[in-house]
Amino acid sequence: MTGEPTPGRRTEPDRPALRTVRIAGIDVVDRTRRDIVDRAVDTVKRRAAAPTVMFALHVGGLNAAADPAFVELMNSADLVYADGVSVVLLGRLAGAVRMERSATTDIGPEIVERLASELGRPPRVAIVGGPPGLAERAVAALADRYGVVDAGTFDGYREDYTAALAAITDGEPDLLVVAMGMPLEAEWVRRHRDAVTAPLVLTAGGLLGFLTGDESRAPAPVGGSGLEWVWRLAQRPALASRYGRGALTVARLALGGDRARAGGPP
Repeated sequence: MTGEPTPGRRTEPDRPALRTVRIAGIDVVDRTRRDIVDRAVDTVKRRAAAPTVMFALHVGGLNAAADPAFVELMNSADLVYADGVSVVLLGRLAGAVRMERSATTDIGPEIVERLASELGRPPRVAIVGGPPGLAERAVAALADRYGVVDAGTFDGYREDYTAALAAITDGEPDLLVVAMGMPLEAEWVRRHRDAVTAPLVLTAGGLLGFLTGDESRAPAPVGGSGLEWVWRLAQRPALASRYGRGALTVARLALGGDRARAGGPP
């Protein structure tokens, strides 16, 4: 069913709200990957006073959606998109017609590439997350590929981000990437949102490892078939528990016990 704007979610009178469907209590946009990238790029060009926050819903999020606090946290974003074939499947059952898999590992670089092409100057990117040194290597990889300017890079293991946020503000980023894994990255964004000046905030999970080459992407035929999770599992066997739980969660949501949560109105 079509979702109305979530209470507390920021709306923009000059831009139409995107149609959503409700999956496990979370309002997910019923849009293609290209639509989501277009929206992100347009957001940066507009440079609104308040940042637009985009979260990805993947199988790990589905596993956590039994917790009302996590659902509320996800719905605090301005836009939640489907990062995984399991989410798309549940979206179709909930009435989605345009939703498609939009992996952050795809749309993150696509957004940066589009900004490099359309801003008329090098895009400025700040990154928070990962162990010390990973964010720096990730933004260096983006600089090599797309000519981005480092607007501030900080690890995700700090007790206090006051100085980091001040430095990022001075860097005037077009895009702030927060990569700590869910729910930590979403909690970080909600906690520090009022101090963020970047027009676009993207949570990114494992994106940094892909950018730096620490983790390899699946071959195109595998990724295109929706089986990239098999490739990731081969590289990181520790994900087996997450994916196993995810299969049970998807089955439960799809087969009736939580059908109202999967497809009901907001």
